[in-house]
Amino acid sequence: MSISKTAMSGLALTIVGSLALTACGSGDDSGDDGGDVTLNFTWWGGDERAARYQEAIDLFEDENPGITVRTSFAEFQDYWTQRSTDATSGELPDVMQMDLSRLLEYANAGLLYDMNEFAGEQLDVSTFDEALLASGEVDEQLVAVPTGTNTLAGFYNPDLLAEIGVEIPDWDYTWEEYQEFMIEVAEAGASHEPRVYGAGDYTMTWWFFLQHLVQQGIEPFSENGEMNFTEDDMREWIDSAAPLREPEDVTFPPSRAEQLLPKNGFTSGEAAVEFHWDNFLHSYSHDLNSDNVQLMPMPSGPDGEKHMFFKPTMQLAMGSNSSHPEEAAQLIDFLVNSPEAGAIIGTDLGVPASQTRLDALEVEEGSLDQRIMDYEQRLRDEGHATAQVPAHPEGFGALETEYVEVLSQEFGYRQIDSDEFVERWFSEAANLLVTS
Repeated sequence: MSISKTAMSGLALTIVGSLALTACGSGDDSGDDGGDVTLNFTWWGGDERAARYQEAIDLFEDENPGITVRTSFAEFQDYWTQRSTDATSGELPDVMQMDLSRLLEYANAGLLYDMNEFAGEQLDVSTFDEALLASGEVDEQLVAVPTGTNTLAGFYNPDLLAEIGVEIPDWDYTWEEYQEFMIEVAEAGASHEPRVYGAGDYTMTWWFFLQHLVQQGIEPFSENGEMNFTEDDMREWIDSAAPLREPEDVTFPPSRAEQLLPKNGFTSGEAAVEFHWDNFLHSYSHDLNSDNVQLMPMPSGPDGEKHMFFKPTMQLAMGSNSSHPEEAAQLIDFLVNSPEAGAIIGTDLGVPASQTRLDALEVEEGSLDQRIMDYEQRLRDEGHATAQVPAHPEGFGALETEYVEVLSQEFGYRQIDSDEFVERWFSEAANLLVTS
């Protein structure tokens, strides 16, 4: 088995137009690495995830000597650019990571294999919560299987905060208190070498905007794809962080962020906090070479509640062009259900969605896996995770890309203001959002 990291650039904005042309394709790949069948498997993620997948797939190949797995991986946005290219040429991988934000785009174009054919045989789906499994169903077809669950989290570096003499807020903190913390860190970190910031501009993250809407009592999208928020809602959200930008900008500079790639401000030790999905604890700890990265919840909304939600971390799907769907289903079953694979992967793909894997998962006290599981349990116990994951209409992924990869970059460099940001996003939404 070989693993290569794909170096790609660009944005996954062309996918919808090309998908419908490619529902049929050969995808034939047999035995060129010495086995009877060769499967192509690709995912997004970093080196830490690649190492875990590699070890698990080595074990799968040992148990299935007639199958060879050829793999590749990339960062999230680059990954979807490559999948768009694959879709155009009818060469989607046999097995690939899928995200809920892209599922309908691929499924509605007929690009994903209906795995109901293998349920109960090559693929055991009885181990999943029905509602969680249903997240991978489109028009009664099982086109994706969840790997795990996750939720949003704030990651912070206690060692760095101790160096500059700043304390992290309590769990019941608000967005306004988070802003005060950001300003305090920037002031205390100004004389640190290198300079330390609190974090980037949080309003430029799509999922934080959605979390904010949920806290306002707004479900961002209806199941039929209708948008339930207005231009004013988005503008008010962006402008709410104005105290971080004026009179002095205390958010992490985008120019410095570019210099640090492929790391970011947090994993380079130049930002104290980073918000992301909680399973990123593995990669952040790895990149910081630290076992002391800690987690905290999102800030509270106006009613004092957090209204957080759990979602499928990611899913595994099969390209409809696969020449080896039965073997592909075997690989997916191994990755999501096998206790042996679970021991290797841990919670890097989320807290296991399969009850079989979850029951068999042995975690060491104080380990990263244990801390993620404890974090999610505390959210449940203290009533912080009370909302449902926002609906993902077709076009959701492209809208997220426009928000995060295009407009937020221009806003970060102050090339556009909040008015232009909102105007352009809603203009794109009118073209990209598919309603039924």
